[in-house]
Amino acid sequence: MLGGHAIAQCLHNEGVKHIFSVPGESYIAIVAGLVNHPDIKLITNRQEGCAAFMAEGYAKATRTPGVCIVTRGPGATAASSGVHSAKYDSAPLVLLVGQVSRNARGREAGQELDYGRFFGSIAKWVIEINDPKQIPRIMSRAFHIARSGRPGPVVVALPRDVTETDTDIVMSAPIPPLTPNADPAAVETLVGRINNARKPVLLIGSGTQYSHAWKEVIEFAEKFQLPVLTTYKRQDAFPNNHPNYAGNMLTSNKHAQNLAYEESDLLIVLGSRLSQQTTAGFTFPHPGKPFVHIDADEENIGQNSRPEVAIVADAKQLLLTALKHPAPRPNESRASWIAEHHAAQKEFCTPKERPTPKVSMERVMMDLKAAMPADAITTTDAGSFGQWQQRFLEFDHPNSYISPTLGCMGPGVPSAVAAKLAYPNRTVIAHIGDGGFLMTGQEMATAKQYNAPIVAIVYNNQGYNSIRMHQEAQYPGRQHGVALENPDFALMGESYGALGLKVTRDEEFLPAFKKALAAGRSALIEVQTDYEYVTPNATLS
Repeated sequence: MLGGHAIAQCLHNEGVKHIFSVPGESYIAIVAGLVNHPDIKLITNRQEGCAAFMAEGYAKATRTPGVCIVTRGPGATAASSGVHSAKYDSAPLVLLVGQVSRNARGREAGQELDYGRFFGSIAKWVIEINDPKQIPRIMSRAFHIARSGRPGPVVVALPRDVTETDTDIVMSAPIPPLTPNADPAAVETLVGRINNARKPVLLIGSGTQYSHAWKEVIEFAEKFQLPVLTTYKRQDAFPNNHPNYAGNMLTSNKHAQNLAYEESDLLIVLGSRLSQQTTAGFTFPHPGKPFVHIDADEENIGQNSRPEVAIVADAKQLLLTALKHPAPRPNESRASWIAEHHAAQKEFCTPKERPTPKVSMERVMMDLKAAMPADAITTTDAGSFGQWQQRFLEFDHPNSYISPTLGCMGPGVPSAVAAKLAYPNRTVIAHIGDGGFLMTGQEMATAKQYNAPIVAIVYNNQGYNSIRMHQEAQYPGRQHGVALENPDFALMGESYGALGLKVTRDEEFLPAFKKALAAGRSALIEVQTDYEYVTPNATLS
């Protein structure tokens, strides 16, 4: 068969349902092969960076590898932001990228790149297939690496002549997922330490999400009486209205930080590398702080803070082993302590009225919490506006919050469209700033083309307000280069076939949001916010 047809067959064998792409002549043999597999939907994006963001968002929504195909050179460089975000966010992504033919390599041929050097620091593995007979082996390994250990992006370069060579290719089955089991003795020690601690705290990250341990985390927290914290932007790893939920590790969530790093006498970190944001700039945990670090990837353990005890294990397998141990005696003081912190978190995520000359973000959050479907999926782009959703919205269903911890602008709309493709029966709401929408908002055309309607809420304050905030803090009175002259976003929404709505006063948002939910097509709500109000607890001045 043609090498390109073999790649298509490998994608089918891996169970791929959607592929995100921008057409390119360097990989048309693969597209020809995909014609044989109508079970795989080829989504045509408007720009390669959007295709990569969409694949990353799909991975976060489904906890399976997202797949993106782009052409060589400029297509690959445009997709690199999504690869970087997937690496930082531990999201499984397989990027297939075209390459010049083998006889032209090393000659600065048109659009030639050395992908090993270009992607080497932001991908888990970069490989170029130079023998079509090796396609099945390399493709199965690419998916295995992307989803195993700490998930992340893999880049597979495909010389055009390799995809167009017709030869005997022996297909092989995908590599079964490998889940490292916990040492029973280590789990027994962990359970003993939890039972002997006065104030043990469980801090969970995306490792619990990719091991599909939603149910087991809840049972573990209940059985061993543990307050549960979620790492930065992992709010949907645990039901927020559960009585054991104590909050998310936002920089502004001081009670959660204090609970994890000061008040607890045993911190159990499960499925997290302890990123810069979760640890308040790597200032926590303090040296000597008793904490246990559990992760499926041994390279994550101790990456940023040295634990007292380290356990290499898949989160779900560890929890299942721990749950076999008998429950400790009910501890009333522990129960009241957990209730106190759950109440503090509820207080923290309850917006208070704050009148503004334009639309109050607090009022928008109140209306969203009142009207959002319980299982809605929320995506947020990067920007100061996102601090309101991160703080005030609550999530009680798995895979319901998608946001870049990398802080890159652009994923908001592509992630939302990808999530809608993955879950056509769930409402998907994208929150985007005016700057971010003008980077990747064109993917609303993709939403229309593939019948994946979303609700896009564009917060328009006519500037890059996060950067203006930093300028004001560091160099008062010297703001420069952050103002924007914007189009009519509601009218833009209409041009993409969406319902376009504009909100200029507080009382207009809830009716507009209800219209958007009932539209039967995508909707774009332009919310005109005030430049002065940059975070839930700060103003520019």
